[in-house]
Amino acid sequence: MNTTFDEESQPLVTRPVTRRRDNSVASFLARGRSNTINSLRSGYETVKKHKNEFWLLIIGSLMLYLGFTLAFLPRTSLSRDFRRLYFGKLTKSEAFRIYIESLMKENKCSTHVEQYTSHKHWAGDRFVLDYTVSELSKLGFTPRLEKYHVWLNEPVYTEVTLWDNGNLKYNASMVEDDISISDENTLTEKVMAFHGYSANGTAQSQYIYSNYGTLEDYEQLRLNNIDTRGKIHIIRYGSGVRGISVKNAEDNGALGVILFTDSFDDGLITEKNGYKPFPHGPARHESSIERGSVLIFSDSPGDPSTPGYASKKGSGRKNTSDAVPSIPSVPMSEREIAPILHRLNGKGFEWKNKGNVKGFDYFSGPSEPGIECKVSNHQNYLIKEISNVIVEIPGILKQQEVIIGNHRDAWTTGGAGQPGSGSAILLEIARGFSALHEKGWKPLRTIKLISWDGEEQGMLGSTEYGEDHRDSLQRGTIAYFNLDGGVTGSKLNVKANPLLNELLVLSSKRTLFKEDPETTVYDYWKQSSNVSLEILGAGSDFTVFQNNLGIPSIDFSFERDPKTDAVLPFHSSYDSYEWIQKFVDPDFSLHSTMAAFVGMSILSLTENELVGFKTHEYMVEISKYFKTMYNDISVVFPHDTLIDTLRKNLADLLELLTTHTSIDFDAMVDNIKQQTEQDYPWWKWNKKLEILTRLISANSKLRKLDRYFITERGIKGRPFMKHSIFAPNRVTGYQGDVLPGLHEAILSKDRQECIFWLETLITQLDKVVSLLTI
Repeated sequence: MNTTFDEESQPLVTRPVTRRRDNSVASFLARGRSNTINSLRSGYETVKKHKNEFWLLIIGSLMLYLGFTLAFLPRTSLSRDFRRLYFGKLTKSEAFRIYIESLMKENKCSTHVEQYTSHKHWAGDRFVLDYTVSELSKLGFTPRLEKYHVWLNEPVYTEVTLWDNGNLKYNASMVEDDISISDENTLTEKVMAFHGYSANGTAQSQYIYSNYGTLEDYEQLRLNNIDTRGKIHIIRYGSGVRGISVKNAEDNGALGVILFTDSFDDGLITEKNGYKPFPHGPARHESSIERGSVLIFSDSPGDPSTPGYASKKGSGRKNTSDAVPSIPSVPMSEREIAPILHRLNGKGFEWKNKGNVKGFDYFSGPSEPGIECKVSNHQNYLIKEISNVIVEIPGILKQQEVIIGNHRDAWTTGGAGQPGSGSAILLEIARGFSALHEKGWKPLRTIKLISWDGEEQGMLGSTEYGEDHRDSLQRGTIAYFNLDGGVTGSKLNVKANPLLNELLVLSSKRTLFKEDPETTVYDYWKQSSNVSLEILGAGSDFTVFQNNLGIPSIDFSFERDPKTDAVLPFHSSYDSYEWIQKFVDPDFSLHSTMAAFVGMSILSLTENELVGFKTHEYMVEISKYFKTMYNDISVVFPHDTLIDTLRKNLADLLELLTTHTSIDFDAMVDNIKQQTEQDYPWWKWNKKLEILTRLISANSKLRKLDRYFITERGIKGRPFMKHSIFAPNRVTGYQGDVLPGLHEAILSKDRQECIFWLETLITQLDKVVSLLTI
């Protein structure tokens, strides 16, 4: 029975209900599908009927959107476009800021120097290798090792004795005194006095004092009728590369050589002038011994058994008789040489320049007959594995790179100033780059950080690397930055290829000195040396890059001011952590300043689209040195028509380069730089394309410039030195020489060499004129 209610008075109540089929879910979905199909058919028919109007509407909407977007696009520079194209996450200014801030937060140089000087570390040492790899790995890098197998020596024993008619009168200890600032820091690993690449052997004979062992000193001995042949020659350090002194002695008949340190050459800071010696004062301790290599690395650095090619396992080895001395040599301290030298008093002639050796009046000798010196040198020569540690930070432009390097091997347990301070700074630079890397930074140009091995013996690691990678380095390396004695004093010393001068000055203005907001590195540099920039010579790892490969290089250091700073106990056991902490950089703020300055210089070169070289200063430097030779050429080669014509042609080329070509080119480069950083609206894309083309052209020319001065033959007698503008001075070695081939031809009065170098320079500079002509 159904119960019904009045529809208006009561709601529907319970009763059996039968649902109509057309109200089912299936029917509902069916109707929906049918309606959809009908709608699509209807819409399609409508679109088909009005298809032209439909497509016009779509296109119009797109055009309106694009027009709106383009109308409100920001003006951008080519520089910013370039970064966006390669998904660069940091602007240049942000990169500079983050790098500096990371260094200001903490300073780890003290820890690094202490670790690097904790035990003896000759070439191939595993401890400093493992420490370097570990520290770089902690920063998020993946260091790789490049190994070479080099021929070198390690000491077995050295001995110097004095004999009086067959009776032993004196036997030198050949080690430094065991001294320290505290009982906890004694010399636990003493290293005997020895020379790298010194010949094995024993020599005993009368002896002479040859002053600094220069060619002029030996001429003075001849003028005073001193027979130098068959003698032991005693020479004081100070004239330059020690290998040249040994070679000069060998050429003058020496049987053996003793090199000693005379504190007189330390300047004002000496015991004789009232200063206390290390460890209680800044003066040199009298038992300090300067070890070092007697390889003539100013002629040819690297493994002398593999000249011109890399020393690898199984490499063919050549005879080294022309590259290393054939007579034994040893170093000694000022104190231990004194009993030998004072036997020369009143013998021979008295040298004009004096010194501080106690009891010695600086006579030449020779010693009396029967008074003889015996030099014994026993070295173990071997093929030893050395390892360069390389960290690569890939850049956007992978085929362009900047290298920063420092060596980590030393002669003793010490080596705090050289090279420990430089090694610490290299790790701090790596830490700054690591902080950038964590922010997603990718440099424009690839950066390589390299810890060299085997530098002390004769730049072995860097030279073998240069010889191994010659082609790729010459193709892609923009510049090489070098650290060695990073901090050994307070005087900022920068040696550089002049192409990099302006970049260095600008970087110094961006870097605070010791984090003082009121003083920049530039301010300090100007106050201390009027922003003096020197040229490169030899004696560190930049040699292969600048002088052999034609890669513009820089060497950075805070070096000793002889008027105010503690004496650097060079290559002795006293170049220790305690020395650098107490007398050089107690808070290691100079280390941090150097890390900031070098890092800013690297970033200035890697982060700017335009290579930061300037040509005018380079051409002026060449011209300045040629002017000093101009008259000498006519004096040495009078009435020589060919030489005179070549001389004038070279002068005309340099005049053109210094007064017009380089000035105009640098102005053009400045203009490109300005346009690269200038904002343009999108519709001036063709203008940006034009700037990009000019930018690529200018960079290509700047990168090629220094390679133009590489000669295949090299300097006469020094084929490794292939750069016609820069080479180490042949006489001193450490100092640089400009136009070295021409200079040496004038000094030796060699007409054919003079013609060769005048013609070579004219050809090279003519190419430079063509390269730089706008």
